[in-house]
Amino acid sequence: MATLQRIVGYVLLLGMVSWISSCMDESGFTIVWEGMEVEFEDASRPNNTIRKIMTKLNDTQVDQEVVRVNLVGAQVDQPVNLLLGVDPTSTAVEGVHYRLSNPEVTIPANSSFVDVPLEILTGNLANEETPNLVLRILDAGETKISTNYNQLTIEIRLSCPSDLAGTYSTVTVGTGGTVNYEVTITELEPFTYRISDITGGVYSQTFGAEDNPAVFTELCGEITITDQPDLVFGGDTFNGTGRVNEDGTIRISWRTEESEESGVTTLTRVVE
Repeated sequence: MATLQRIVGYVLLLGMVSWISSCMDESGFTIVWEGMEVEFEDASRPNNTIRKIMTKLNDTQVDQEVVRVNLVGAQVDQPVNLLLGVDPTSTAVEGVHYRLSNPEVTIPANSSFVDVPLEILTGNLANEETPNLVLRILDAGETKISTNYNQLTIEIRLSCPSDLAGTYSTVTVGTGGTVNYEVTITELEPFTYRISDITGGVYSQTFGAEDNPAVFTELCGEITITDQPDLVFGGDTFNGTGRVNEDGTIRISWRTEESEESGVTTLTRVVE
């Protein structure tokens, strides 16, 4: 009897495996994607946006940049011709802020990408200008254009001297009350920094937790914090803005998106 039960169970198991396999085949779960589409490589960044920070040396300066368009999928033995265009929402002006010499480009046969030349007319930029160039893939022939990554915004910005690395005493006022602490800012690359604790001591002093470092950018005194992970409690992100004041102090307004912890941190450099 026990042997019969084992046989029946085995048959039922085989039937279930066969049924699941059939369902997966019908749903396409077991099929490797064989499609092909084109996309901007950098469009996978937050908000389909990248920033080009230019350092102006003279009024005739032109900087050479490239924008990469990828062919996602297997390479083909025929070239893929593309037509790029500028979206009407773009605030950058052709011939003033940039030059796109040829909007018709080609991904060569047996290749996966093409680098599109783009000239940034840095010499024409003024400090107060914030032009955004919004590019779109308009046509790719018979090749599909990506739904999510067919548009790329390039923020063209002029740099200013930036030197924020150091140790700072902080005062934070927010949902954790008023907290005094000390943080360190480290330069990762020009205009990009890591602060040792974005909460200004709130996690440590209020919750008895670890510091939560975060990366921010600074451009001509304006500080931006975008989607930085909550490494202490997890499952949340920090966003914020700030300003470098004329007296050298820094003011950062930060918040978590889910738990809604927030604060305004004032940083004063510790003179050694």
